[in-house]
Amino acid sequence: MKNKIYKLLLSVFVVLALILSAEAFSFRNMTLDFIQISDTHITNRTDTSYKALGSSKELLADAIEQINQIKGLDFVLFTGDLVDFPTEENFYNYYKLLTKLQYPSLNTFGNHDLYTGEMDKSQILETVKKYNPNYIFNDTYFAFSPKTDYRIIILDANIENERTSNGQLSEEQLRFLDNELSQNQDKVVVIAMHHASLEPFIAKEHSLLNANEFNEILLKYKNPIIVLSGHYHAAKIRHFGNLVFVSTPSMVTYPMAFRHIKITNYKDRVVYKFDFHQTNLSDVLEQNRQNVISYATLAGSERDRNLEFTYHKKHPKSVRYKRNKIKKALKESKTSKREIKKLTTPKKIKTKKEKKTKIKKERKIFNFKKQKKQQLSPEEN
Repeated sequence: MKNKIYKLLLSVFVVLALILSAEAFSFRNMTLDFIQISDTHITNRTDTSYKALGSSKELLADAIEQINQIKGLDFVLFTGDLVDFPTEENFYNYYKLLTKLQYPSLNTFGNHDLYTGEMDKSQILETVKKYNPNYIFNDTYFAFSPKTDYRIIILDANIENERTSNGQLSEEQLRFLDNELSQNQDKVVVIAMHHASLEPFIAKEHSLLNANEFNEILLKYKNPIIVLSGHYHAAKIRHFGNLVFVSTPSMVTYPMAFRHIKITNYKDRVVYKFDFHQTNLSDVLEQNRQNVISYATLAGSERDRNLEFTYHKKHPKSVRYKRNKIKKALKESKTSKREIKKLTTPKKIKTKKEKKTKIKKERKIFNFKKQKKQQLSPEEN
């Protein structure tokens, strides 16, 4: 009888242990599932040739509606230029739209958010903290761990007290970044900032002035690191070994899209999945596409929009390989070169003489083929 009771208790203990361990381990904890949305530029201004500012609120409202239909997200991350100019009214309108968002949100700050003007940096921070209960941080850069195996680092590359589109990370932030990476080498690290350390295309007036210093810090570490940015209003994804660089377009400029990013961290590998979601406001989208220069560069290739790939932790690329890849990528992209050449090179008008020469060449080729065929035909027969 005692043996039966002992076996029964042991069985109950084993079952409870399995239930508790199943609750402790969850595939959901391995996955970070979130939205990156950038450059919403909320304002009451009218359209410019480059931005559909007159529809900024409607475009964000549509994006929020789409995001709410995606199940199981952890949060929504805005990578700067929340508003077109930092006024109480613009921030109010931005956060009024966010009240309909069903997921928690956080943000980095763009150059349009921190322009010197009606509000200084401390007032802007107070306003953001007032409207967003999730923003519990006392500065524009910070770090947190939404899940055990993940660390998110938010940086602010805006140059203080300067109205410029260029960015530069302070020495204090570079030390902060290095320290965070050194302490979280066992995690997948997500870095988010408005300015890009690896540009989707060359634009000197938008560049991060100390991008090389930033990238050199990343190269010191072997754990999976993904860097998210906006600012260029363009779609681009590059990955070299453990490093992934993602540029996401603006909601007010073609292709008017946000990203659904899903990262799954296994013991031996990390799986990245990127899904592209464009606005449903097709008339606004098409009108803006006709207005912008080099819309193909902004939209990127198919792999810059929708992409899934696996990084195997046991086989990282060498530092030298990654450094060379980054240097190469910092140069002007082929797509951009083609677009610029197409737009800037005037079409060559052929003269009658050139046309005659071309016809003569074509006739020679035709005659050669004809003669060759005639020579071969008897042999074939």
